[in-house]
Amino acid sequence: MNRPRVIYYLICFALLSTILGGLVAQPTALAVSEGITNLSPPPPGQELSPTEEINLTTQYPVLSSYAGAYFSYSIELQYKGGEEPRVFDLKVDVPDGFNYTIAPGYGEGTEIGAIRLEPDKSYPDTINVTVRPYLWLVPEPGEYKITVRASSDDIENSIELKAIVNAAHSLELKTPSGRLNVEATSGDDNYFSIVIINNGSAELENVSFVSKAKDRPSGWSITFNPEEISSLPLGSQREIEVNIKPSGKTIAGDYMVTMEAETESNYAWDNLEVRVTALTPTIWGWVGVGIVIVVIVGLMLMFMRLGRR
Repeated sequence: MNRPRVIYYLICFALLSTILGGLVAQPTALAVSEGITNLSPPPPGQELSPTEEINLTTQYPVLSSYAGAYFSYSIELQYKGGEEPRVFDLKVDVPDGFNYTIAPGYGEGTEIGAIRLEPDKSYPDTINVTVRPYLWLVPEPGEYKITVRASSDDIENSIELKAIVNAAHSLELKTPSGRLNVEATSGDDNYFSIVIINNGSAELENVSFVSKAKDRPSGWSITFNPEEISSLPLGSQREIEVNIKPSGKTIAGDYMVTMEAETESNYAWDNLEVRVTALTPTIWGWVGVGIVIVVIVGLMLMFMRLGRR
């Protein structure tokens, strides 16, 4: 082969290799250069600060109790990422018919509306949030949502709590007049009334009545009409007729009779003590008077005969 031609081919190959190598190397160098730029530390005085945040936690976010009771939550707060202490405002969103108080996790009788937190403490600060219904309101049974918030400027966080209100079954026994003493003639039917009131927060079902008498002789009969109430709506009352029939052999005197009412599930119960004054029947009084008259007449006749002698 002609030597000049070989040299010419070698020069062309070298130029082509240089051009192709430059095209491949340039993007690679740019990529490496960009990577180095992204990984390089920021200039002095422009270090990235950690994100500031406030965290709220509790061990028992759901509490359950009867209507009218209060709910007390222990909330832990921890401030992270800051350099200086911050004051966080505290607020609680409660359902209608409820109010709340916020107190420190220690001590009693102090209410607070804000708390000063140190950043990145090894242990959280604690507050107690107490939620209760107004005294004049009885909340309906159900679940109620509660939100506790902590905020300082643009730093804010919250925690969701739940209060479960259970139905409160309660009943009361009393007499229409308020008197707790009655008279009952031995051997006869003696009627009087008592009143049962549903003062709880739910309907009462299957209410039954029983009676007990202290130191009473055998043979006493105490009955109720009706003997059982299948349903007593919330806030309603009903009059019950009671028949006390002491035994015919009962000695005149005072006896204590206890009447009880309870629901089938034993969720509600009450009792009423009444003093019963047992009286002897009228006929026995006349018999006694007759016996006294006979004795007096007999004594008079005896004295008259002895006087003649």
